[in-house]
Amino acid sequence: MCSVLLVWNIVLTVQVHRLSTNTSDGKVIVHNKVDTNDISSVIASVKTSVVSVESHHDVYSGVVLEKDDESLYIVTVAEAVGNTVEVYFDSGYCAQAEVLGVDEDTDLCVLCVDVDFDVDGFSLKELDEVSSGENVIGIGGRTNGIGNRVISSGVCSEEGLYEMHSDSTWLATMYETDMDVDTRQYGGALVDLNGNLLGVLVNAPSTSSSRMEYAISSAEVKKVYEDIRKDGAVTRGSLGIVVRAVNEMESYEKNQNGLNLDATSGLFILNVPETSCAYDLLYRGDRLVKMDNTSIDSLQDLRNALYKKQSGDEVKLSYIRNNESDSVTVVLQ
Repeated sequence: MCSVLLVWNIVLTVQVHRLSTNTSDGKVIVHNKVDTNDISSVIASVKTSVVSVESHHDVYSGVVLEKDDESLYIVTVAEAVGNTVEVYFDSGYCAQAEVLGVDEDTDLCVLCVDVDFDVDGFSLKELDEVSSGENVIGIGGRTNGIGNRVISSGVCSEEGLYEMHSDSTWLATMYETDMDVDTRQYGGALVDLNGNLLGVLVNAPSTSSSRMEYAISSAEVKKVYEDIRKDGAVTRGSLGIVVRAVNEMESYEKNQNGLNLDATSGLFILNVPETSCAYDLLYRGDRLVKMDNTSIDSLQDLRNALYKKQSGDEVKLSYIRNNESDSVTVVLQ
């Protein structure tokens, strides 16, 4: 018994030491610490904003975004589209949904459901950059046939560009995560430890690791949702290049790639696939700085510029190569 108490005292002492600091006068200040092992409070705060979506006896999830009068708008995965689509809320209430539109290049679709009660939707506000290795939670809707919801947790990468299908020309902005995701969670929410929506869980893209799971970033979800709400379809032009924001590069990356350490503008081009409209015009190592008259300094800048274009549009790309400025005109895919 004494040995057990001794071990427990040692454990408590180590924990207090880890979560405390000593002041100059010898006092000990114990700091609060979020217990990332208990995510129940996060789930409780957002669970009503994640629904279950059923079609052809298949079960997926969806995220509630907005309510307009008595219409509720939900984003889910394209696989959930069928002749009859039913949405089950956390309360167990079921409603038939109307499909407003599908975007195959992100595998997302938007549903509309008429309800006479309030449901809080996720905010699509711009979030601070997600750090590589950040703790995240994957939340599915409460399944009608079983009565529970699937919850996963893990860590995620920073944003990356992925080809959703082998014949896609658009590179979708996605997060890669090490959590286990059930098919019932596809269309569900990827959130941070504050309950902010980071993305929508989707099936693995064609350019993916079979050991990881994926989510379309909330910034990309916002563009798809707004276009489908407005026009019933997504309109955008595709450039098809893989880039990294210079202002996010570490000094050793800049040094390795021949950039000035004080360089902060533009997108460093990592890859120009043969399928890109810029193939043989732009090259790895070029720094894209403008599209037409719009400065491009982040993935968000590039995404916003391309969503204002459409396939077949001509755009002028300004770039820096070997410290020399130049430009080229391409036709977007």
